[in-house]
Amino acid sequence: MNVNAHSKEVFTLADGSHIRRRRGDLLFRLDGKQGMAPVIVGEKGDSTLLGAVTLEALGVILDPIKRELRPLPMVLGGPLRPA
Repeated sequence: MNVNAHSKEVFTLADGSHIRRRRGDLLFRLDGKQGMAPVIVGEKGDSTLLGAVTLEALGVILDPIKRELRPLPMVLGGPLRPA
């Protein structure tokens, strides 16, 4: 997978130290769905993490009890009514 980074950002780690990493955007696909999400380009020794933004972009949510992905209910506001 090749990410075209568009910027760099400083991140604070849990121990309080700071690292600088490249950022980009990536198109993810899962079970016929697709969604775009921001990514941080890791370096050797970095952990891999799939975050909530990516899952939401794909229309799924993690069930922490069953440890499985479930459909995310998509909610839209109704039409605006005149006052």
